Amino acid sequence: MRDDKRYTVSESADKIVLKTKVKRGTGTRDEDKLDVKVKGNDPSETASRLAATLDALDANDVVDTLRQTRAEGDDD
Repeated sequence: MRDDKRYTVSESADKIVLKTKVKRGTGTRDEDKLDVKVKGNDPSETASRLAATLDALDANDVVDTLRQTRAEGDDD
């Protein structure tokens, strides 16, 4: 008799996970959030990668672009 069980192994070699939330706006209905996660093994390298990611998001106006894609009429 054959046993048809499926096992899933989820393991990450990265031991350091840095998470941050980029928040823009002040009011509950006027707030945009973007979650950023960077993984790595070396603290300095991982922090540098997070900083580079945030710089790239800023340089490419990602948050502003997301803000402009909001549906009209959400402010009611």
